[in-house]
Amino acid sequence: MALDFRNGDMDLGSLEDRDADPKGFLNRLWQIPTISKCVGFKITRGQAEPMLEELLHDSRIKKIVLRRRNRLKTLVSELVAQKTDQWELYCQREKLDPPRVRVELNQLLNHVAENNAFYDKIVHTLSVSTQPYISVEYELLHSKLEQKKILDFLSLKLSYRQLAPASVKQTSTDLRAVISNFSELDLALTGTEFQHELHDIGY
Repeated sequence: MALDFRNGDMDLGSLEDRDADPKGFLNRLWQIPTISKCVGFKITRGQAEPMLEELLHDSRIKKIVLRRRNRLKTLVSELVAQKTDQWELYCQREKLDPPRVRVELNQLLNHVAENNAFYDKIVHTLSVSTQPYISVEYELLHSKLEQKKILDFLSLKLSYRQLAPASVKQTSTDLRAVISNFSELDLALTGTEFQHELHDIGY
């Protein structure tokens, strides 16, 4: 949820309360007084599934389906977060030296399949219920054009300043610095659709 809404004055209950009664949690959340025109939060695969179900079927809430084009970097980011136990970071001073992680081919394929199933379910649910949503690529979030697309969808005016993320990027854009078995994986991915993703040093 937005950083401005994370403080001790809000009685939103525990994680157990949230999962036991997602509708009640959301009702408490929407009742928080704010001058902001939009308040949002992110839900990833395997996180808060009861609340995700509630949100997906609530047509009053606008949905942005954010997906990362580079599937290898998606997996590596998750593996690094598991090792450091830092799933979100908002202060550069708190950033740990990212550990090197080992990536196996079958692990990558399973991870891609799980993500595909997660996104397919979301898109199917939204499409069947004819809810408006937009799809956004993680790699394009820094683009003013993509930001305008998001703000227009939310019916917000585009600021003269480019939007900037509050979180700190935790892993290198070059996977050579993060994957411990890079050469071995490179050989295993030769000729596959994932090889170019392994060598991609973009955002």
